[in-house]
Amino acid sequence: MMKKYFSVCRKEVLLLIRDKAGLTMLFLMPVVLIIISSLMQEFGWNSLKKDPMVQVLFVNNDLDSLGVTIRKGFRQSGSFEIIDSLNHKPITESVAREAVKKGDYLIAIVVPEGATRCMRANVRLSVAKVLAGFGFGNPSLVNSITLKDSVNVTIYFDPTVKKTFKNAMVSSVRENYYRTQSEWTFNTFNQEMAVQMPMYKPSNAAFRDVLSFREVFPSYREVEIIPNTTQHNVPAWTIFAMFFIVIPLTQSLIQEREGGSLFRLLTMPVPYMTLLLGKVGVYLVVCMLQTAAMLLAGVYLLPLFGMPTLVFGNNLIALFFMTLVVSMASVGYGLMVGTIARTHQQAAAFGSISVIMLAAIGGLWVPIYLMPPFMRTFSTVSPLNWAITGYYNIFLRGGNLMQVAPEITRLVLFFIFTVLVTALFHKFKNPGNS
Repeated sequence: MMKKYFSVCRKEVLLLIRDKAGLTMLFLMPVVLIIISSLMQEFGWNSLKKDPMVQVLFVNNDLDSLGVTIRKGFRQSGSFEIIDSLNHKPITESVAREAVKKGDYLIAIVVPEGATRCMRANVRLSVAKVLAGFGFGNPSLVNSITLKDSVNVTIYFDPTVKKTFKNAMVSSVRENYYRTQSEWTFNTFNQEMAVQMPMYKPSNAAFRDVLSFREVFPSYREVEIIPNTTQHNVPAWTIFAMFFIVIPLTQSLIQEREGGSLFRLLTMPVPYMTLLLGKVGVYLVVCMLQTAAMLLAGVYLLPLFGMPTLVFGNNLIALFFMTLVVSMASVGYGLMVGTIARTHQQAAAFGSISVIMLAAIGGLWVPIYLMPPFMRTFSTVSPLNWAITGYYNIFLRGGNLMQVAPEITRLVLFFIFTVLVTALFHKFKNPGNS
């Protein structure tokens, strides 16, 4: 039985080797597509992947600690580009207001003159009132002094700025303000206590936040990771190339039927499933070699063009099995289409168009996170979506074999379905009448 199977495999290998142009298309064209697509998408992809830098006009009339602190906080956030001069001239409040009014900039922040002085005075008075409650100083004098008006930091917004972004901006300014106020209050209290109580020794510990936030994703699937051009294009075009094997595979099946070689093979003591599995074995190897070529292109070729280097992840076993089941699904699909189609034209037209449609809805061309909600749901029916999701889980999230098991299971079931359809169609449709 094994001898017959290897004989069938040898026959398929010889047919493939004779078609040198077809082999070139199978291995060279996908690599070229990866390079071209990555180069075309690099700029736009990075603008989607990275948080946008918002230009903010910053007018610091304070020229003291508070203005410096607010400016520093925005710079450290990494989401804002602070602009304090236009045409090599310092920005004034009127210039900033006019620039936002014209729509040249979305946001302008104005820190008023004397903001630090006013804030320090209020802090010292607040501390003095607290100490007066303990009998330090002159309580009647201290309590008769009123706090100065709050510091008013003005923020100019363009009307197109969304409300959520406005709230985030105002919250960021308030956070910097309150943190500075708390730090000054802490330091002032220590200094006043040292003055009122000579025996008191202020702590050397600097003021620090006592509340911090830690973001935790309990499941690796809940981590929202946007792939770069290499991480998307290499697996996407690899999957597309593997499923596009439907073209040479259907041509081989139809040529065998039209040339009569299939009928002659069936007259020999070789079960049809052996012939079928022979094609599966050979084209599986072709798909695996295709994938190896594409992955190596992601590691060695794309960096030569300034693209990010492809990182395989931490689990090569998961990558191997993922590639194996994607190859099985693509070969099974090719067998099904080639068995059902009656002519070369039918196979070429339906095979190519169907793969393009499955790639489009599966997220190979336009990433799923950019699709509208109803399309995201619809995309889950595409086996190419299962494949790209599996590769994302391995490349981006470090998924192991168990974590990509759902995608592997779906692709194996899809392969079994296509093989069963192929066998049943052959059973009820005599190939000799083609």
